[in-house]
Amino acid sequence: MNQDGAEVQGGGDAAQELAQMRERMAVIKQEAAVEVDRKWVSPWRTPDVFDLKVKTRLTAHSEYRSLQARVRHAEDNLAAKPDAAPEAGTV
Repeated sequence: MNQDGAEVQGGGDAAQELAQMRERMAVIKQEAAVEVDRKWVSPWRTPDVFDLKVKTRLTAHSEYRSLQARVRHAEDNLAAKPDAAPEAGTV
């Protein structure tokens, strides 16, 4: 990908890819929650502790971490584009 060509022209594609990455992250998070729910039977289980266990599991999930980094990068790129897009459209 080059910043001047593909990213400027593929703004819609970038937004669609971002949505797909977020969907995949949600699936991974749901899978982690199901696994924690199935394996963790504790009398000390509270919603906050459950969420913490799921988040801990996600930090160890390499695909999830990779997607997080890619989503941040894509969000930064999309945030920068509205400044450049009107100029490109008016020229």
